[in-house]
Amino acid sequence: MNLAPEERNGFLISAEMKKVWHVEMQLLNKLLEVCNKHHLKVWAEGGSLLGTVRERGFIPWDDDIDMAMMRDDYDKLQSVAKDEFKAPYFFQSGYTDRFANGLTRLRMDGTTAITDLSINDDYHQGIFIDLFPLDIVPDDDDLRDQFIRQKVRKKEALKYAIHYQYCFSNWKYNWNIFKNRMKIRINGFHSCFQEYDRFIKQYWGTDNHKVSLISWVYDKRYLREKEWYNDTIYLPFENIMMPVPGNYDAILRTQYGDYMKPVKAPTMHGGLVVLDPDHSYKDYITKVRKERRKEASITKIQKKLNLKK
Repeated sequence: MNLAPEERNGFLISAEMKKVWHVEMQLLNKLLEVCNKHHLKVWAEGGSLLGTVRERGFIPWDDDIDMAMMRDDYDKLQSVAKDEFKAPYFFQSGYTDRFANGLTRLRMDGTTAITDLSINDDYHQGIFIDLFPLDIVPDDDDLRDQFIRQKVRKKEALKYAIHYQYCFSNWKYNWNIFKNRMKIRINGFHSCFQEYDRFIKQYWGTDNHKVSLISWVYDKRYLREKEWYNDTIYLPFENIMMPVPGNYDAILRTQYGDYMKPVKAPTMHGGLVVLDPDHSYKDYITKVRKERRKEASITKIQKKLNLKK
C-alpha cells in the first residue's frame, strides 16, 4: 500500500493515517486468510462496503474497516480463533477479553487506538478492524420490537458492569452499576457474556427471513433480508479484492439512501484520543487516564464556581 500523503475527493489523507490503514489492511488480510482456510463467508460491511463500491478503497475520512458474517460462520470462527490468531494479532470478543460490545475486533499488538468510549476500559486497545455477527431477528414487527427491548436491557446490564463509572449524584444509576458488577464478580464476566450471546442468537435456525447487527446495535437501517447475502462477489478495495454481498445495492440503499453521493460523517467509535500505528496502547493508557481525570476535575470546579455566581 502506498504510504505517501494523498488527496482523495478533496480530502487530504496524511502519511500517519496511511500507516494506520496499512495496519488495518494487514488485519483484514489475516482475517480473509483464516476465513478462506475454514470456508467461512465474510463480507465488507458499513463504511467499508460503501468504500468498496463507491471509492474502490477506504472512504477518505474513514479510520477503520468493518466486516460481517452470518452467525453460524461467526461462531465457527470464534471456535478456531485461539489457534489461528497468534501474536501480533489479538482476536478480541466477549470470550477472550472483558469486551461487552457484541462484536469482535481483530487488533494488532504494539499499536494504539484509544477512544473516548474506551479510555477507562481494561482491555486490549490496539488498532483494530470490526467484525459483526448477522443474527436472525423476528419478521413480525411486534415480536421484533419486544426482542429489541429485551436485548437493550441485557446489554445495558453488561455495560453497567464493565464500562460505566459511578456518579455520586445518581443513586439509581449507581445501584445498577453495583448490582451488575456483583453479578459478574459472582458468575464471571465470560459466563455473563455467554448468557447475553445465547439470548441474541435464539432465532438462528428459525424460518424468519430478516437479519440485523442486533448484537451490536439495533437500527432499522441495519435490518436486511437474509437472501441479500446468498451470493458473494469480489470488488477492488485498495490493493486486494474485497468480498461483498451479491445484493450490496439493497443493503447500501437501506442504510445510506443515495449512497453514491459522498457525505462526510463521523465514525461510530467516539472521538479518537490516541491513534498510533508504531507504539503500544500500554505506553499511553495511564497518562491519558490521568489527563482525563484532571480535565474532569477542572470541569467540575468550573461548574461549582458558575453555580455560585
